[in-house]
Amino acid sequence: MPVVTRALILINVVVFFFELSLSRESIIQLFYLFGVVPARFTDPEWAASIGFPIGSYWSLLTHQFLHGGWLHIVANMWTLWIFGDNVEDRMGPPAVYHLLSGLRGVSSSN
Repeated sequence: MPVVTRALILINVVVFFFELSLSRESIIQLFYLFGVVPARFTDPEWAASIGFPIGSYWSLLTHQFLHGGWLHIVANMWTLWIFGDNVEDRMGPPAVYHLLSGLRGVSSSN
């Protein structure tokens, strides 16, 4: 049974439903704080003036649990469900792979 895959899916779904409960202003704040805003890392003075935590790199991990809509969450969780159990069977729990893939995604988008 792919326990870690199911846990990752559950965490993502819980975070998504939390997003749905927020007002538009709160969701924007959530995405700025926990999503990846490249200027936060390339222009520390600007980041400080906006109020981003200085020296915090948590968003490089937390952005992986944010989703922009129903299609986004369904497609991502369906893909995780299809491939996660295979990864878990062959490589062990996919949590580390999932997090490293998310970090790789950030570096390739910049």
